[in-house]
Amino acid sequence: MRINFPGTAKRKLVAGSSIFCSYYSMTHIIRKSNSVIFKLFKSHDVLTFLLTMTATAATSSLLYYLVFSSSSPTRTNKASRKPTKVEDRRAIISKRKMLESPEERYASLRIGNRFLNPFEEWTDIPFYKTLFFWLRRYKGNGIPRDEKALEQALPTHKPDFDRIKNKENGVTFTWFGQSTCLMTIDGVTILSDPVFSSRSINNYIGPKRLRPISCSLEEVIHLVDIVIVSHDHFDHLNEKAVETLGNSVVWYVPLNLKRWLNARAIINVVELDWWQETFYPFSDLMIACVPAMHWSGSRTPFEKNNTLWCSYVIKSKNNTLFFCGDTGYSSDLFKAIGRKYTPFTLAAIPIGSFLPTHLMQHLHMGPEDAIKAHLDLNCPRLSVGIHWGTFMMSDEYYLAPKQILEKAWAECKRTLLARDSQTEDRVGSSSAIIAPPTHTRDPPSVSETRPENSMTDRAEQTEQGLLLTEFITTAFGQTVNLI
Repeated sequence: MRINFPGTAKRKLVAGSSIFCSYYSMTHIIRKSNSVIFKLFKSHDVLTFLLTMTATAATSSLLYYLVFSSSSPTRTNKASRKPTKVEDRRAIISKRKMLESPEERYASLRIGNRFLNPFEEWTDIPFYKTLFFWLRRYKGNGIPRDEKALEQALPTHKPDFDRIKNKENGVTFTWFGQSTCLMTIDGVTILSDPVFSSRSINNYIGPKRLRPISCSLEEVIHLVDIVIVSHDHFDHLNEKAVETLGNSVVWYVPLNLKRWLNARAIINVVELDWWQETFYPFSDLMIACVPAMHWSGSRTPFEKNNTLWCSYVIKSKNNTLFFCGDTGYSSDLFKAIGRKYTPFTLAAIPIGSFLPTHLMQHLHMGPEDAIKAHLDLNCPRLSVGIHWGTFMMSDEYYLAPKQILEKAWAECKRTLLARDSQTEDRVGSSSAIIAPPTHTRDPPSVSETRPENSMTDRAEQTEQGLLLTEFITTAFGQTVNLI
């Protein structure tokens, strides 16, 4: 008699696999009846018991699956069933394509109590693929066992607190690892994604920090005015750091994350949606929450996407910072941010956790995508690579983000500085004309202000832009400043 399993082909495959596993297990045990199990127990009764339990477990699992799948929506007519969240997301994206405003096309998307990504580049990865990835994380990423070699490869510096405190320095930047950065802009100090623990989750659980953090939170807390949080993953939001900072700072967080902070007695919180702007109290410092392509959750087994994720733009009278949260690369998105908020004095852009590509490309940018984002943002005066060399949670060599960035950036500058039209066509529209910011730089040259009437004009403008922009990495704790 033919068994007709309900559901899709994938469900039939699961059901069939259950029968196969049951059959294989029983035949394997019978063939090995004279092996260790039989010799150990010296009893056919034990062997019979094992056979019975194996068959019972497999059959029970199969019956459980069949019973519960009988009420599955896959048995109903496709025309009458309720669309899935993925189908709803695709339909909304399709409708939004007709909208002219990026703020409307890339408004935050929420279906039910879950946030979703409104980007065509986004790909939903099944849980089992993520699970298999973590189960095979044993390669070590090429990290040297010799502590001196590691120290030489990833040096740590003590932050230059004199520079940080000097309000005459328009912008300073200090990277502590992962996405934890201390930035000052016109006298206001901002801490991003605060994580100061020795491991990604806390001091005891999670991937270990490759190098000791260059200073403790207690050493900088008195300097901090603002904390910005991009999303709620453990390596971006540490509970102990939150408790230490408390209400001594103003917290800026994406939608639905405020209640998590409130539950820990943190009430000095401003919650923002994508494209929403607000001002730091009693100042002209504007803080804007802008879109990113990522996800949230994982703090408990049953959380996923119940809070929003984002990047930030911080704009003063004289300078503008861009702090990029975890995100995959979307050219149209970065161009939209660039058009709305350029010129940028400094941008902190993630460059790590990009392998394996099929799992990571929609979650994190690698160095080459980060350079594309830098160009789409109209070339900030200085971009700094972050989110690398701290907690190894991907497959690339531990120094690959830095090494690839240096090589790719040098090649990018060589390519863009070439003046023939063939080279410019190969570069592409995302990086063709780069008008550098002028408010913190030398007076604009003629090529920056005259109309673009020829290919030579375009090349000269690109060259001038690239001469006034840089994309670098820094050591842990190293302080750089832009006056």
